[in-house]
Amino acid sequence: MLGGQTVKLREAARTLLRSPAPRSGLILVLGLVGFSILGPLVIPHDPNTSDFSLTRDALGAPPGPSRAHLLGTDALYRDVLARLAHGGRLSLGIAALATLIATLVGTLVGVTAGYAARTRAAALDVALMRIVDVLLALPFLLVVTAIGAFVGRSDTLTVLCVLGLSGWGGFARVLRAKTMQIRGLSFITAARALGAGHVRIVLRHVLPNAASSIAVLATTSIGQMMLAEAVLGYLSLGVPPPEATWGRMLHEAEPFVGTRLGLVAAPAIAILLSVLAFGRVGEALREALEAPSGQPLSKSRLPADLLLVAAALLLVAVIRPAPVAPPLAASPPPDRLPIRGGTLRIATLVNVRTLDPALAYDEAATALTDLVFARLVTFAEDGRVVPELARDIQISSDGRTYTFFLRDNVVFHDGAPLRAADVARSLERTLHPRTPCPAASHYASILGFSAFHAGKTPRLEGVRVTGDLTVEITLERSDPTFLPLLTLAFAAPVCPSSGTTVDAARPPPPCGAGPFRLASWEPEGPIRLARHAAYFEPGKPYLDAIEWHTSERSTTQRFKFERGALDYTRDLGSQDAALYRASPAWAGQHAFSPSRATNAIFMNTELPPFDVRAVRRAVALAIDPSVLEKVRGEARATSRVLPEGIPGAEGLPSMRRHDLAAALEEMRHAGYPFDPATGRGGYPHPVDYLAPADTFEQQAAEIFAQQLARIGIRVRLRLTSYATYLAEASRRRTTPMGWAGWKADFPDPGNFFEPTLSSRAIDDEHSQNYAFFAHEELDRVLAAASSERDPEARRRLFLRAEEIVRDEAPWAPTYSPRVFEIWQPYLRGYAPHPIVPQRFRDAWIDATALAERHARVKLGPASLLLPFASRRGRP
Repeated sequence: MLGGQTVKLREAARTLLRSPAPRSGLILVLGLVGFSILGPLVIPHDPNTSDFSLTRDALGAPPGPSRAHLLGTDALYRDVLARLAHGGRLSLGIAALATLIATLVGTLVGVTAGYAARTRAAALDVALMRIVDVLLALPFLLVVTAIGAFVGRSDTLTVLCVLGLSGWGGFARVLRAKTMQIRGLSFITAARALGAGHVRIVLRHVLPNAASSIAVLATTSIGQMMLAEAVLGYLSLGVPPPEATWGRMLHEAEPFVGTRLGLVAAPAIAILLSVLAFGRVGEALREALEAPSGQPLSKSRLPADLLLVAAALLLVAVIRPAPVAPPLAASPPPDRLPIRGGTLRIATLVNVRTLDPALAYDEAATALTDLVFARLVTFAEDGRVVPELARDIQISSDGRTYTFFLRDNVVFHDGAPLRAADVARSLERTLHPRTPCPAASHYASILGFSAFHAGKTPRLEGVRVTGDLTVEITLERSDPTFLPLLTLAFAAPVCPSSGTTVDAARPPPPCGAGPFRLASWEPEGPIRLARHAAYFEPGKPYLDAIEWHTSERSTTQRFKFERGALDYTRDLGSQDAALYRASPAWAGQHAFSPSRATNAIFMNTELPPFDVRAVRRAVALAIDPSVLEKVRGEARATSRVLPEGIPGAEGLPSMRRHDLAAALEEMRHAGYPFDPATGRGGYPHPVDYLAPADTFEQQAAEIFAQQLARIGIRVRLRLTSYATYLAEASRRRTTPMGWAGWKADFPDPGNFFEPTLSSRAIDDEHSQNYAFFAHEELDRVLAAASSERDPEARRRLFLRAEEIVRDEAPWAPTYSPRVFEIWQPYLRGYAPHPIVPQRFRDAWIDATALAERHARVKLGPASLLLPFASRRGRP
């Protein structure tokens, strides 16, 4: 029987080669295998090395095809063709080995179950088949994805085992039936009569006669395994970066669907061709093995699948990105005076949970509360703290007592006049022990805070009403950050009807003294703010209302913005933002708002190799974050801890520099000399780098890994969920290095150094000082800055703090994120504020520009009146 099976396989192979459909499948398989094996040997580019000598194209996408890079480069400027070849080698290798595992396990289970069926060991057959039933009851891709998500991010071996040990159910089911069929044949009975044992019968008779079925299943399974591996890679559950697989390439290219379709098409078509090729060969092999000897295969049908692939390739070759729509109005003359009326329509990616100033802490709520609540003081356009509800401020000589003289024309939204008692009541409401204020500790310097917040006293000792419009706030010690803290919504006066405490489950409607009042708010829906008619600034606000739509996706915001359903947006994706920046029609209608955040590489000073100062300095000198600006236009490279959007950071010089020669010298001083020409030397062990998965921080980490390899430090990326990242980075002696990001709770330099780099921020389990950096001089400098009232002296102290961080290098600051904002030309009076996000207090709608636009494009009456009527207001 073994010889007969061999002859049958040979005849099937000859039949396959004579038929056009199987031949096309074999040609595709051989082409894919050849490309994956030989491609990495002949393509001159390293698949994991970025070429930042290139420039982005006109639409902001990575560099496209050229003579040097035939398929262009990916988001990190790595050669797509090289990554496609290396990814094919990895994807095909994983698929083939996973198929081998599935074949071995499935054959073992199927033959065992089939041989045991209808014997005394039938219970074994039943048990094994129930396991198979459960495995086959769920779609294979769903099972693989679920197991991949449970296992988490892993290495190649883990992915291989996940696929192989998930895909044997079909093999087992078919082999069981085949074994039962063979076991009933006469030659098996004869073998048993001659004394052959069970193992001999299986090896000599069952497996050879089932070989054709195994061959068909294995051939088809390779394509399915490639698809499953691609799904895991696309969902970021497969082989970790920077290694290329086709699924991961598809995932990384997804943001460029609108600007570089070829970047998406390359891995997608490779995956599609692989599945089609192995599917065609497997189907033809099955038909050839089942056909009577000498009978040709059925005539080939129209190769619709290959025609579809060809059509997709043609579409990619001719399609061009759709340009952004032009503005809905021409830029109006700058000398037009503001007019009242109209509704401003805005959207945000997130949902707004609360607008109560004692509770609201997220950025979307910050922008809204700036419109609803006025404060004692606020930030001017130049970043200075200036009076708002207060008409004057007096500070005692020792810097501990602040006396606020209130305006006499301020009226709350509920009609009550603002009095000094309202200021005291509102502060006590925020800091009350029954109010779960997330930032109560910011105001711990107020005299009597500890006793009041603990519920030991009924009143906040440091806040005294000394007159109808006069209130004094006394601090336990001088605190130069106190006035900036009063610009936060937590300290905003609220209406008397708002109560004396806040129940987080049932907060009262937001009610303040800002330029807008809350008109309506649907759960998970839009928030509508209406003009506060009794606002204390004459003639303001200009807008009748603001509609703030929540939970709007970035792509939805773009299309709504283009058709005029939104007047302003700041949540566009990076590629959409690049399209607008590249469009001359939108010049002057967009800007980057400054950042109050800094991103850095932290190095754990308690763990090797970063317990050696020279190694930390080598890392800081080796990285070049300026290339990040090419990857994402919103990133702005930085060399210091303080970002440009923080008052007091102006005028500070650059700190860390990129100097590869100096970095190599520091490695030599540390005892780890490295020769870039030979690649010998350096730190002998790989270093784990922690970052949240599928974020720009991951992309930055892949770039930094390339740069650190040039000085002999091999970085191994450890990518986790954000919750896991927080837990591991903050645990002592756990993480040697990784991403650190900090956004100021309030705009003051001390809020950057104190929580992240002072020894007081170190804790065994919940440390915010991820570098676990303790430095006596830095602590002394920060302590002095916390009580220094002279701005120039304070600036010098923070300059010294920057120098310490530069020299000791527990952090290597890399970039500050910026926010791209864009608005229609008819939105006037708005420009990004240096500190307060989305400040629309002075914005107005130019109805004349809108009318001129409608007249120019000659819209019909219905199209003309509807959008204009929604904006029209009183003159």
